[in-house]
Amino acid sequence: MKPRTVLVVDDEYLIRWAIAHTLSDAGYEVTAAEDGLKAIEAAKEQNYDFVITDLDMPELGGWELLDVLLKLQAPPRVIVTSARVDHDNARKVKERGGWAYIEKSSSLIEGIKETLKAACAG
Repeated sequence: MKPRTVLVVDDEYLIRWAIAHTLSDAGYEVTAAEDGLKAIEAAKEQNYDFVITDLDMPELGGWELLDVLLKLQAPPRVIVTSARVDHDNARKVKERGGWAYIEKSSSLIEGIKETLKAACAG
């Protein structure tokens, strides 16, 4: 079975690095991008099984990135993260075609790993 491919998009270096490093250690093929524009470039070059994106980024934010990714020929499952507490975000992500929403907290990486594991199993 080939490893699942994941594109991690976050403008905060330490968060991007921590997610990418953890998922790589867990056996995923991981690419990282620091903003939505670079993520679109990467997604045009390679099909990803999953994209994990921050909601609030300069240039092109997570909502706009989600819309672009879902129009690709082989759209990935998009997991949106945010440090901004907004209880409607989970609903909004699902309504717009996203796979999951995870608030950034001390359990962010564990939440991402659990979401990916459930998605890969189902």
